Amino acid sequence: MRLPEPLLLGITGLVLFVLLWQVAADHGLLNPTILASPSLIASAFVTQWSSGQLPADLKVSLTEYALGFGLSVVVGIAVGIAMGLNRTIEYSLDPFMWFLYSAPLIAIYPLIVVWMGFGFATVVTVAFLLTVVSITVNTVAGVQSVDPVLIRVVRAFGGTTRDVILKVVLPASTPLILAGLRIGLGRALIGVVLGEMFGANAGLGFRMTVYAAHLRTADVFVPLVVFIVIGVASTQLVGLIERHFQAWKA
Repeated sequence: MRLPEPLLLGITGLVLFVLLWQVAADHGLLNPTILASPSLIASAFVTQWSSGQLPADLKVSLTEYALGFGLSVVVGIAVGIAMGLNRTIEYSLDPFMWFLYSAPLIAIYPLIVVWMGFGFATVVTVAFLLTVVSITVNTVAGVQSVDPVLIRVVRAFGGTTRDVILKVVLPASTPLILAGLRIGLGRALIGVVLGEMFGANAGLGFRMTVYAAHLRTADVFVPLVVFIVIGVASTQLVGLIERHFQAWKA
């Protein structure tokens, strides 16, 4: 099976980059304390995985990621639909949305720790707060882009609000909602990393902080690469759903 050209070129570029990185390290051009070579990172990965430490941290981070993102999806889409269909709700909640979008959450992080405690709940909360606004805003835009004639037709035939949402609003606004989910995935992952680095005692982000404090550069790269893989896989999955929906709609 032949790989698509964009994917083939991307893989080729990545492989060449890693090879050049390894060659530079082998020739002493890189200080391993500052930038470990790919071979050292691979060795650190095997050590962390075989010890059971990496799987345990990965489980914690994935759980926090799934919960933070999942809650933001449920709340963001529900609030977005309500704001999109009702101007009173939109005007009432709009200031809070822009506050969450504009406020530097890192600045209020100590308060979140005081409110939620130190650990799992704080990480999930940070991931949720960083994600929910982008999903809500995109959902509002999607709902408000729906042709009002379609809504009136459903109402004219005796359709309830539930019928309007399920049969008109959601199908028509799905592209923008999916775009919001794509943005939200990246922001949720950032929330998990930040939360674990500064307010947790487990997880990949926490482990990165511990390794960095001991100048174990190769070990730092292992959870970093895992985070990158999680982010790429998540966004590609949503992108696949997006393309499938566009093909179905066409």
